[in-house]
Amino acid sequence: MILRDAFPTLASEGSGLHKAKGSKFHGYAFPLPFADESAAEDAVARHLDAVRESHHSARHVCYAWQFGPDRFRAADDGEPSGSAGMPIHGVLRSHDLHWTLIAVVRYFGGTKLGVGGLIEAYRTGAQEAVLDAGTRESLLMTPLTFGYAPDLTRHVMQALQQEDARIKAERYTDRCLIDIEVRSGRASALTATLLDIHGVQAID
Repeated sequence: MILRDAFPTLASEGSGLHKAKGSKFHGYAFPLPFADESAAEDAVARHLDAVRESHHSARHVCYAWQFGPDRFRAADDGEPSGSAGMPIHGVLRSHDLHWTLIAVVRYFGGTKLGVGGLIEAYRTGAQEAVLDAGTRESLLMTPLTFGYAPDLTRHVMQALQQEDARIKAERYTDRCLIDIEVRSGRASALTATLLDIHGVQAID
């Protein structure tokens, strides 16, 4: 099984506005702390509080978030079941977005839209916010530390370069100690390559 280590995320915060039969749907898209569920949960609460404060007279603040591949939530906030949160989450899925929160605020315009109309309106409000924010690729990285004799430096550096690993710190005593980051999907292969070099050790 190949570990997934690349995830589309938002490039920045974004917003958008969709109007339908007098109702207004304000969409907001927020990037969340990458690969940190505790920090992401805190950020979700903070962003939703800010949106509700900015739109204190709105009847509904519906939202969806997606952390990694397996964690998400969708909330209708009083709208008919399945008419708001899941269409917003559908926008996250269609862009394969992770570590992302989308909230859509509805101001009722006097004309009922029906469930189908709500689904389309909430989806469009969310989509406008994502388009405004833009997307980028975020990489899940694994930190590793290795020790080796100075005369092995050339071989170690070649292995790091082949796997596109990033050097974070180097320390020298009678041995070289190097802290690196590498894409999580390449960590096992890089570790095996380095340990095949006689004299290289993995440091916990």
